[in-house]
Amino acid sequence: MHWSFQIPSAPANINVLSSLALLTGLALSQVACADGHDIGRGVGAAAGIVAGIYVHELGHAAAFELAGAEQIRIRVPGPQCRLLCGQTDVTWPVAPGAAALRRISVAGFVASNLAAEGLLRHDSAARSGFGQGLMATNLYSNVAHVVTYYTKVRGRNGYRGNDIDSYEMAGGNPHLLSASLLAYSVYALRRMHQKHIPVLFVSTRF
Repeated sequence: MHWSFQIPSAPANINVLSSLALLTGLALSQVACADGHDIGRGVGAAAGIVAGIYVHELGHAAAFELAGAEQIRIRVPGPQCRLLCGQTDVTWPVAPGAAALRRISVAGFVASNLAAEGLLRHDSAARSGFGQGLMATNLYSNVAHVVTYYTKVRGRNGYRGNDIDSYEMAGGNPHLLSASLLAYSVYALRRMHQKHIPVLFVSTRF
């Protein structure tokens, strides 16, 4: 089994780095207001954002490996976006069944939501810069996948679909998956509000 991590080409690299720099700047500005100019937390948030993307893709990669895939390659950013996404490519010695494809489609969500949940259960970790970045990325990913599924059309302008589309094409119910992602996101935001844990250093009322 061979796993690899692809470094983006120059144009994509420039785009993702500029976008991450913007997010880091926003995080730093919030930290300055909320936590006495703690620059370290802003850097931690940037690391958490990147880690959140990789945790999602590593979930897919693990499911691919369990299903017998070969030459697993994780690309961040993915070819269909410039920010906050990745793509895991593989080769198959034998085509997988529909059940395996459904497990692969949801594995990224399972991995990233479990990671965020683990942080949320420990207040100090959730309030850390890294925790803030990872949890915010996870919430963004949950909502963005659902919005994109319902607003973009597979096959139009080269769009190939996201994980919810893949789940649907493997015989899964995309509406149930979408509802589950949104329900968990609301549940997580509600608990964060009750525990006075901000979202990327911004206090929420939910």
